[in-house]
Amino acid sequence: MSLDFTITIAGQAGQGLNTFADILTKVLARSGYHLFVTQDYMSRIRGGHNFTQIRVSDKPIYSIHAGSHLLVALDQQSVDLHYNHLSDPSFIIHDLDTVKVPKTGKIQDVGIPIKKIAVECGNPLYGNSVVLGIVSALLTLEPSVLTNILKASFAKKSDEQTKGNMKAATEGFGYMSKNFQNLTITLGKVKKKNRMLISGSESISLGMMAGGLRFISAYPMSPSTGIFTFVTDKGRRLGILSEQAEDEIAACNMALGASAAGARAAVTTSGGGLSLMCEGISLSGIAEIPIVIVNMQRPGPATGLPTRTAQEDLDFVLHIGHGEFPRFVLAPGTAEESFYTSIHAMNLAEKYQVPVFILGDQHLADSYVTVDTLNTNKVKYRSYLVKSTALKKPYLRYKITKNGVSPLAYYGQEKINFIVDSHVHTEDGHISEDMNVAGKMVEKRFRKLDGMKKEFYGPQYYGPKNAKTLFVSWGSTYGAVRESIDYLLLQKKSVAMIHYNKIWPFPLEESIKLLKSRKDIYVIENNYQGQFDRLLKRETQINTGEPILRYDGRPFNVEFIIEKFEKRLK
Repeated sequence: MSLDFTITIAGQAGQGLNTFADILTKVLARSGYHLFVTQDYMSRIRGGHNFTQIRVSDKPIYSIHAGSHLLVALDQQSVDLHYNHLSDPSFIIHDLDTVKVPKTGKIQDVGIPIKKIAVECGNPLYGNSVVLGIVSALLTLEPSVLTNILKASFAKKSDEQTKGNMKAATEGFGYMSKNFQNLTITLGKVKKKNRMLISGSESISLGMMAGGLRFISAYPMSPSTGIFTFVTDKGRRLGILSEQAEDEIAACNMALGASAAGARAAVTTSGGGLSLMCEGISLSGIAEIPIVIVNMQRPGPATGLPTRTAQEDLDFVLHIGHGEFPRFVLAPGTAEESFYTSIHAMNLAEKYQVPVFILGDQHLADSYVTVDTLNTNKVKYRSYLVKSTALKKPYLRYKITKNGVSPLAYYGQEKINFIVDSHVHTEDGHISEDMNVAGKMVEKRFRKLDGMKKEFYGPQYYGPKNAKTLFVSWGSTYGAVRESIDYLLLQKKSVAMIHYNKIWPFPLEESIKLLKSRKDIYVIENNYQGQFDRLLKRETQINTGEPILRYDGRPFNVEFIIEKFEKRLK
């Protein structure tokens, strides 16, 4: 039987929960385990219940579980809220003096005088380091791994703080080992391997940088802010200019200006900010200025649930921008897929001179996963800018071509002069109201779709070839759906799945080939109206069953999908 163990770390914002979870996650990853880590947090600086779930396995995993085997309760509320979601058996680690645990058969109460030990080590703030030592001892992890990571984590702090936290962790480890000698959880030995521990935000950032990003602008808006700050921090060494704008209107237009000047450009936002970018995106459509728009979804309308997850913006990005113009909509399903998708996005925006949307969500952005490697040679940066020496005069910025793609030069390029305008224009960029010019330019732009449809990321099939029932995922629902398929296959069910990354242009022929003659088709998505389900029906004319939907701000898990699926069968 393979290892599958879930740890929940819960407390209030301001209790150091994020630092605690970050250190424990690194300890487990360095110890060789596969991880999937997700965060559930409120939109407050201090107070409000937050928790992090760390799922541990000896093989790759793709989603979270509904229950936990170990609860680290930093306050009483954590016990009250999570107690009924614990597995049988399970463990609760808590401070003996401030947190009380109900006495039942399924719970192993690990009450320890955490604050007292921390004070003895020099500071009550060392309490979380005490707990890190306790958890390491309970899970029989090597103490040296924890001390090394603590040392690195507090390297920028004073020597007193660094030594104090390391001492607190050592004392916690020793207390647990001495006073709970018969209480350990054996995760099992795994081969240590250097794996990346990466979030969706970090992966998208790295992908855009590998794809030649040179300018990024944003007005900070969760859950997209992590992408902007990561690029801002790491991009300095690569000469990437980062600009925090006064609002999303300015952010979009700054990126368009940078792109028109020859710099690959992107903006990051969420639904409310994307609303303000509508006019700029339409400008990109008619002026054929490449831009990548990263929209990390959260529940709406308006402010909605700013720190939760959703897939509510699909209809929006398919139609945003007045007038008609082609666009790409891409929705990566995992952190690993996000890296390659983002490289492609940067290339495709410039290749076809269209807006490219990377449609993610809070679950994808804030979840961490272990991956073996990201292959930078798998997808490479490719420039589609024309060289001055290769141009025939006169240069026509909007030359009508067979494939709809005109030669792309940039502002200030040597020996090239041209006009970019937001009006209907002639091939050389001059404003025109001639009906023939208008018609030909619309047709030119939409001829790009012939090439765009042939680009990467057709639907990915997973499971037995001739399965009777198909689950359909798009974006971050991939992981929970994939693990649901694995579970149902063990139950001898005839099931498989199709995952969509490229949403638009819609991959019609591949979809019909995969979907036709299936007995049942169920779309799984995080919205109320079944937006992708409707798109699938509209494009393929294939009937699907009642979709499995979730719209409470939380991500899917296997238990949720299986429960809804079994109700459909009944």
